[in-house]
Amino acid sequence: MLRLMVGAFAGFCHDEIQGVPVLWRPDPRFKTFRFMLNARRPLDARASARSLLPALLLQGTDRDPDRPALVRRMESLYGAAVLPSTGKLGESHLLRFTLDSISGAHAPGAPDLLGRGLELLADILARPRLEAGGFPVEVFERERTQAAHAARAVFNDKMAYAAEQSISRACAGEPMAIPAHGGLESIEALRCEDPEAARLDFLGNGEMWALAMGGLPEEGVRDGMARFLSELPDRVAEPCPRRVEPLQGVGRHDVERFDVQQSKLVLLFRLPWTDDATTWAARAMFVNMLGGGPHSRLFRGVREELSLAYYAQAVLDRYKGILAVHVGLDESAAERVEEEVSREIGELQARRFDQAEFDTARAGLLSTLAATSDSVTDCLEFTSRQWLFRQDRTPTQQAELYSSLTFDQVAASMEGVWLDHCYLLAPTSEGGEV
Repeated sequence: MLRLMVGAFAGFCHDEIQGVPVLWRPDPRFKTFRFMLNARRPLDARASARSLLPALLLQGTDRDPDRPALVRRMESLYGAAVLPSTGKLGESHLLRFTLDSISGAHAPGAPDLLGRGLELLADILARPRLEAGGFPVEVFERERTQAAHAARAVFNDKMAYAAEQSISRACAGEPMAIPAHGGLESIEALRCEDPEAARLDFLGNGEMWALAMGGLPEEGVRDGMARFLSELPDRVAEPCPRRVEPLQGVGRHDVERFDVQQSKLVLLFRLPWTDDATTWAARAMFVNMLGGGPHSRLFRGVREELSLAYYAQAVLDRYKGILAVHVGLDESAAERVEEEVSREIGELQARRFDQAEFDTARAGLLSTLAATSDSVTDCLEFTSRQWLFRQDRTPTQQAELYSSLTFDQVAASMEGVWLDHCYLLAPTSEGGEV
């Protein structure tokens, strides 16, 4: 991982502790604090084992052997909460453990709730309840069954199903095609020792970084972080490989049919990769104008004026370099919608938009940034993304970047975009479920 000069990053204190970059910012406006440990690994066949870890690790530790005991310990810390999660970041898999707690300064006797909370988190991460080198069979089987049910349930949310299927088909042969849960077959094939191997891999080889913000103590934050990180297994961090960038080809079309009433169309466009922050800011503006809300081209044109869709939105995945356009429509309108989306992208690339449209899109992005500093959660998410992209900017500085963008920069930012895949989820016959 890139070694930055000790000092500050994106408005946070920054240091490398036990080989882990740590960013923290005391903020007396808040009576609570949040600590967030992240570990990132390549998205691969271990995804299903990793996806079970959040639930399994909250089932007990050496010190607190079951979930009720863990809950009682959290209650003894004035209702502190440990919130684990896993998810995809492009072609990488993220394991995150979050500690939420009130500030010790606002508890009777001013206890060290940061230190005590991190002790709890270290027990959960480094000393989980295990049997014979794996998680207890009964606990493992229960959580694997629930994970399998959740994977099947994606089909019942047709928007989520269409989004998952479109990525799987467009990115076939790329790590991106693997869903965050790893896939139903992979979940069903898991053994109770597989999640334990995934835990050791995440902690021992993961690309790791930590952040904290809120009502942190005035002194001792760095020492508390050092004690916590020293409790984790020895690490030999392995950076995630660069994303797969396919050669441009002819756009492919897939149709999948089920008993649905409303069809779902997903158009996936590939973007040439760049590390330039200004280009990505301009792309965010472009996508906002294209399909970022009621003000956008897709809403006003495809949905309102042409009545071709029930909903239409555009989403930018910066981690992978994909622009996804999601549309709810009647199957008969699919070809026309694909043409209209491509036409609107071309219009914006040709700089055929006015100042009002430009200002409205920018105002939406600036409004989101303005609210970031009022939320510990939002500020940590923003700063974590900044760290991953090596962009040393505060929300205010990012807003200044948006404010400096010109028409030409936004229009040119999507140069080289191409339609890779068109996925349509359509009815088998008239009628059926929604």
